[in-house]
Amino acid sequence: MACPACSPLTTTPAWLAALAVRDFPSALVRFLWSVGVVPNVIPPHRPDLNAYVERFHRSLGQECLQVHRPGTLSQVSELTEAFLTHYNDQRPNQARSCGNQPPRVACPAFPTLPKVPETVDPDRWLVQMNKRAFARTIRAGGDLTINHQDYYVSRSLAGQRVTCWVNAAEKCFDIRKPEEFIKSVPIKGLHGQSLPFQDYVALMKLEARSEYQRYLRTHPRLTQGRLWA
Repeated sequence: MACPACSPLTTTPAWLAALAVRDFPSALVRFLWSVGVVPNVIPPHRPDLNAYVERFHRSLGQECLQVHRPGTLSQVSELTEAFLTHYNDQRPNQARSCGNQPPRVACPAFPTLPKVPETVDPDRWLVQMNKRAFARTIRAGGDLTINHQDYYVSRSLAGQRVTCWVNAAEKCFDIRKPEEFIKSVPIKGLHGQSLPFQDYVALMKLEARSEYQRYLRTHPRLTQGRLWA
C-alpha cells in the first residue's frame, strides 16, 4: 500500500453540507493529513479540474457496474478488481500519454510511492489547523461549544464574544477577547498517542460512520443512490 503526497477530492453537496456543520475537518481529511497526504479539494461542478479521475469513473460505470449490476459489496469489490486488471493491462487507452495502448504497456514503470507508515500520530492533522480562529458567544453557564464539544470559560463572561485560537503545539484553544488573553483549554477528542496504522484506519472508519449518521439525522432527505445509477 502506497501513500501519495497529494490526493484530489471532489466536493459534493453532501460534502459541503457536512463541512458546514463542523468546525474541524471531516474524518477523511483528518485521516489524510495524519498520514502526510495533502488533499487537493476540488470545487463542485468542475470536473475539468479532475479530468483523469472523472474519466476513469465514467469508464468504470459504463463498462463494468452498469453492465454487471452488482448487488452486494463483495460483488462490487470483485468486479472492480477484475475491471482494474482489464483497464490497466488490456484495454486501449486514448489518453495522449498512452497512445491508444493499455496504461501498463505505455508506462511499464510507474513512480514508486512511499509506503504507508507503520504507526500514525492521530493528532497530526491539528498542525494544519494551527492559528485557526473560532468566534463564539459565551453562554449563560459560562461555556461555549466547538466541534460538538463544550468548554467552560467563565460565568462572569456570559454574553460576551470571544475568539478561540487553535494552538497546535500545545493542543489547546487560546481564548481571547480583543485586548485580553482569558485562558487556555485543552482540545477535547484528541488521542495523545500513536497508533498502529490498521488500528488508526479502523478508528477513522468509526468516526466517519458517526459523522455520516449525524449528517443523515440533520438532512433526512438524503438517500443512498445505486452504485451503477
